[in-house]
Amino acid sequence: MRWFWVVLLLMLPAVFGVTIHGTVYDFGLNKLPNSVVEINSSPRQQMVAKDGTYSFNVVPGAYELHAWNNKTDSEVEENLVANVEGDYVLDLILLPNIEADEEFFADTEAPIEELVKAKPSFYWLIWVVVFAVLGYLVYKVSRKPEKVTEKVKEVIREIKEVAISEELQKVMEFIEKEGGRTTQKDIRKQFPHSEAKISLMIDELEAKGLIKKIKKGRGNLILRV
Repeated sequence: MRWFWVVLLLMLPAVFGVTIHGTVYDFGLNKLPNSVVEINSSPRQQMVAKDGTYSFNVVPGAYELHAWNNKTDSEVEENLVANVEGDYVLDLILLPNIEADEEFFADTEAPIEELVKAKPSFYWLIWVVVFAVLGYLVYKVSRKPEKVTEKVKEVIREIKEVAISEELQKVMEFIEKEGGRTTQKDIRKQFPHSEAKISLMIDELEAKGLIKKIKKGRGNLILRV
């Protein structure tokens, strides 16, 4: 019987012609040991990457790999098509686990149509001031290009922030307070608005080039640009 298992192990490379392996990293690209990696082979395989590396032997096909680390509360899912026999390297970068708050959609304060309200009547005046200042800066820069400094760039950035509403400024202040990186879920908890309105505010900040929104699972990472 022992010889049967030895022969079976020797035959595995012939049966499973595809090797999928790689390294598991955290969001800062540091090797993340003791992570669990799972592949939807038949039968499904799972292993603990104790030193941060993993490896699976499978037959050719399309696969989904799921990796997570309970200590850092992070995970990732990746797809890989391995139709030809051989070695396939797939490194896995685990991202913070952001779960969508299901009650966001249960306590929506008002329909989307009611949230898209007309801008205040004085809003046009703000833009007139903004364009006037930008025009002056462009004029000065064109006259003396050698004086284009980081100070001018900082002034232009400040002008962009002045042009946003008071509510959006508060959201930007919260993002800065969190070190320039937070989640849409945390912003929702901080401000007394519905999920729909928070989404509209974040979209407006992204359109103005002040933040970057990264989709993660069923939630969003919000990064200060």
